[in-house]
Amino acid sequence: MNEKGGLGRALRRMMGVVPPSGDRPRGGGESVLMNATRLRIFQVLCNRPCSHVRAISREVGVAPPSVLWHLEKLLGRGLVRRQSIGNRAVYYPSDMLEAGDVELLAFIESGHRGRAIKTVLDHPGISQGELVRLSGANGHALGALAGKGLMQMVKDGRHRRYYPATLLRQKQDHYEHRARRFRQSLLSRLADEGLAPETVRYDRHHLEVRVTLGTSEENLLLLCNPFSLEARMLNRE
Repeated sequence: MNEKGGLGRALRRMMGVVPPSGDRPRGGGESVLMNATRLRIFQVLCNRPCSHVRAISREVGVAPPSVLWHLEKLLGRGLVRRQSIGNRAVYYPSDMLEAGDVELLAFIESGHRGRAIKTVLDHPGISQGELVRLSGANGHALGALAGKGLMQMVKDGRHRRYYPATLLRQKQDHYEHRARRFRQSLLSRLADEGLAPETVRYDRHHLEVRVTLGTSEENLLLLCNPFSLEARMLNRE
């Protein structure tokens, strides 16, 4: 196909290969985030780091093969990283996580475990029956969470009650400083991709940023501390 014509260039722009004039990434090259689907995938990975392809597919409403194709573009640009956990690959934004914590976060992300932890944080001392009802997690999942030190189980007569564990609070505190650096990294990477980011607000958990995507603007709410479980659950609601 002759790409000198406007149609070829317009088609490539729709695919996210050619950014609009004046919006090329710093240092030249191609912008991979100047594409609504890839930008959405990147946003999902910020808010739900260590997600696998099918989970991302459900979140963005795009078929798994297409999600994988977009992920390869993000990997090639160095915007995300991939790590194998068992027989499944998970993805997360570059600079967000220490390698040793990827498996733990992937474990939390799987199934209803994250919601179970959030429920215990909201209702310390909750009974197992009520926890199962509110979170959707079964007894096996709760036992696995307790076994990894992600919540505490105490027998109270005929009942089992669950309480928050110190491990998650320690991890959240540990990542406070890294979250500040990750926020700056995010702004730099969005600028490098030609999205002209403008900070709307930020706190210890999130960065809200306005970006320019072609001729439109969009606000992104991005999680900066991956172990802020309260914030992660809020992003899903």
